[in-house]
Amino acid sequence: MSREPSKTANIREIARRAGVSIASVSRALNGKPGISEALRERILTISRDVEYRPSAAARQLISGKAAVVGISLGRRDFELRPYYILLYQHLTLALHEQGMVPIFFAHDQTAMLPERAGAAILLGEFPDDPRAAWLSEQGVTLVRIGLSGEGFSVAPDDHHGLYLATRHLIARGRRHIAFMGGELALPTPHPRLEGYRAALAEAGLTEQLLSLPHEIVNASLTSYRDLSRRLAKLADKRLPFDALVCATDELALGCLAALEDHGIAVPERVAVTGFDDLPTLAEDLTTVHQDIAGIAAMSVELLGEALAGKPPRHVSMPVELVVRETS
Repeated sequence: MSREPSKTANIREIARRAGVSIASVSRALNGKPGISEALRERILTISRDVEYRPSAAARQLISGKAAVVGISLGRRDFELRPYYILLYQHLTLALHEQGMVPIFFAHDQTAMLPERAGAAILLGEFPDDPRAAWLSEQGVTLVRIGLSGEGFSVAPDDHHGLYLATRHLIARGRRHIAFMGGELALPTPHPRLEGYRAALAEAGLTEQLLSLPHEIVNASLTSYRDLSRRLAKLADKRLPFDALVCATDELALGCLAALEDHGIAVPERVAVTGFDDLPTLAEDLTTVHQDIAGIAAMSVELLGEALAGKPPRHVSMPVELVVRETS
């Protein structure tokens, strides 16, 4: 009697049994070069033993040129940010698990993407970003990790996350809550800012905006310098805020350092919250947790749907508030 196919058998399990990388398994399953024939046969034997069956999305993805997915980066050095490093790692893993080969393209390399990849995942969009429209014109199937719009996209529920963080601070008795973020003066959607504003409006409180420079290379250093300058100007040391809601964990960490250097106790005098829940960096920080691995996996699932010709959709991933020492 034949055994039932394993419901958990996937490319990661094959890699573990073979003692090789997920990339090697992907090459073996898709007939790609880069591994020996002996290793390819061993991997294929294991895949048959575990009765590996790629998902419907995977079957769409591993056919033809679409087996190569271009990860298109924004116009800045996002790869230096911890958040994007984590996202890259999870995207690479999610694509390899579906038999895909990821290739990263800097913003100024966008023109090369259609020559080397049949599909794309876009990161770091900015106002009037031409990449999505141009790649679509070139016939490249794509998914955006960002705000909803035309086509397929996925993003954390930014609005709800900042609403939760601000409501938490209000519940703790804070009444002078400032929001720190970048590019706040630009006429573009700011879901996190709008979540903050929604919570303040419910409580009848007035907003305070700490807008950072348009170009941010090092978020923590930028927020540290900005807040330090503001604090140095307070001759009477009377703070205009009793809480800081920061658009990211990295901004929050810079603020915490500035407050510490100026002898301002956290959370006694000023509470601080972030957004992302970055491992290690947010260890003591009250922040909004987003499922970075889930976002990466969903972007690959949406890519499979796009290649299968299904109707476009936007997926808003759930978030949750994690209360720690800074509030």
